[in-house]
Amino acid sequence: VNREIKNIRKEDMDQALEMIREAKKPFIFVGGGCVISGADQEVRELAHRIQAPVCDSLMGKGAFSGEDELYTGPVGMHGTKTSNYAMCECDLLITLGARFSDRVTGNAKTFAKQAKILQIDVDAAEINKNVLVDASVIGDVREVLRRLLEMIPEEQHPEWIEHIQEMKAKYPLTYDHSQLTGPYIIEKLYEITKGDAIISTDVGQHQMWSAQYFKYKEPRTFLTSGGLGTMGYGLGAAIGAKMGRPDKTVV
Repeated sequence: VNREIKNIRKEDMDQALEMIREAKKPFIFVGGGCVISGADQEVRELAHRIQAPVCDSLMGKGAFSGEDELYTGPVGMHGTKTSNYAMCECDLLITLGARFSDRVTGNAKTFAKQAKILQIDVDAAEINKNVLVDASVIGDVREVLRRLLEMIPEEQHPEWIEHIQEMKAKYPLTYDHSQLTGPYIIEKLYEITKGDAIISTDVGQHQMWSAQYFKYKEPRTFLTSGGLGTMGYGLGAAIGAKMGRPDKTVV
């Protein structure tokens, strides 16, 4: 893989490092770029090294394990209350390979106004496109994280993490347990497969339930069409997944 590394500037890395070290309430936002670049191990290491909770976009699912105690769920219009509150309370938002789509930000002008925003992305055109950021690093997200991890000391944010865990307990995703529902089916699928399956979706409400109620432990286990919302994507993707991974349960 020819990774974009020639554009990674030392002064950008130094600024990123300084922002991370100064943060008292860091929050990591994981997007599809982390899946594409295979940065899941680096994302996990960063989150635990600096004790930062993690949310994701639809396309970022699985780049950080849904079973990890630092995970707060998806963010935005179809996100969890915890992720959305954390987005409004953090003092540093570390955005990894995400484009700040309108489903995540709502009103872009008021999005995460209280926080400094650090955006790491391979594409310079994504910086300041939808949301104005305070600092950025251009480069392959896995490579940038690898270099950052060589420099970042361990940080402890016990009060912030405790607050996040309290919110998770207070605002869980809920549904009506008295009758058969979509969320119940997705949750049961997760229990039966122990999360070891590839889930492929079409577009609509079932897609959101699949993102919310199934815990994705690794990247490329949630196949969904994301931004373009392509009707009919689910069946073709499922057939392709089964051909590529005949050993896997594909739903």
